[in-house]
Amino acid sequence: MATTATDYEKEMFSGVSSASVHAATGRTWDEWLEVLDAAQALQLDHKGIVAHLEREYPEVSAWWQQSIAVGYERARGIRVVGQTADAGFQVGVQRSVAAPKPAVWELVVSHPELWLGDAAQVVLAEGTRYELPGSGDASGVRGEIRVVRPEQRLRLTWQPSEWAMPAVLQLTLSVSSSGKTGMGFHLEKLPDVEAREAMRTHWREVLDRLAAAID
Repeated sequence: MATTATDYEKEMFSGVSSASVHAATGRTWDEWLEVLDAAQALQLDHKGIVAHLEREYPEVSAWWQQSIAVGYERARGIRVVGQTADAGFQVGVQRSVAAPKPAVWELVVSHPELWLGDAAQVVLAEGTRYELPGSGDASGVRGEIRVVRPEQRLRLTWQPSEWAMPAVLQLTLSVSSSGKTGMGFHLEKLPDVEAREAMRTHWREVLDRLAAAID
């Protein structure tokens, strides 16, 4: 019978249960925390923790070494949940709709105002820059279309006027076994926790708008 992660494991360890990490590496999460505490990993940065694991536990795969390091940093408060290794933050939201993927893609590209903003009139072509004016409490946003893969994904920069650096926004479409189309927005390189939570709320609302338009 498959093991399930506790709420704590879902938050700290990206949903990977202690039983799963034990099956893959020979140690539970609690045991890895003890091992790294004993190695004074609190004094190391992310690369240092991974290097220690590579040196002392070569039998553990590189993927698990990275996962253990991130889990340790989260559990010990070194890394906030949602923070990436380069000190940025990321967030993702998803929703499924009962519509074929070509129809969802057509809606996305023909009505950018539904997800980029009310004033959006953007040609979704690689290298195209866009700028959206602010209105009311909403700030202006600018960016550049980086990747266009029809019926698969869009990748672009997203920079509200108050942010010093742009985030990277990706929209992906997928098809589930039930035939529904999954829409997902993922942002990385967000400036802080507050921005991560604001973007989570914002893009959930965007998914609601897209789903309503499809219905």
